[in-house]
Amino acid sequence: MDLYHTTDTDGVTELNPSAEIMRELLDSLDNTGAGEAEHPDVSLVHDTSGWSISVFPSGVVTFENLDEPDEMPRYMIKVSRNEALKFWIDLSHGRIEHLRSQPWLREEA
Repeated sequence: MDLYHTTDTDGVTELNPSAEIMRELLDSLDNTGAGEAEHPDVSLVHDTSGWSISVFPSGVVTFENLDEPDEMPRYMIKVSRNEALKFWIDLSHGRIEHLRSQPWLREEA
């Protein structure tokens, strides 16, 4: 079983949440004031691989591995909540190569 966890805008972590809870967490980004929260994003981390996907109220999504300094962070803009949920579900199941094959953008060094 893949181990993963989410973190909400208050910094609260939930281990192995269901897709319904993931959806609620993503929907919470649309609440008034979500952008002013201490943590303006919500994220899901695949604990085994170290990959994470963070989603911001603006629709920006980042995909990165903080355990691998050689892996440059990737991002997308204008991602719908439904698309973000699909990314989270893929990550929760460890589908890293599938996620890596998506059309991510990278910061130019």
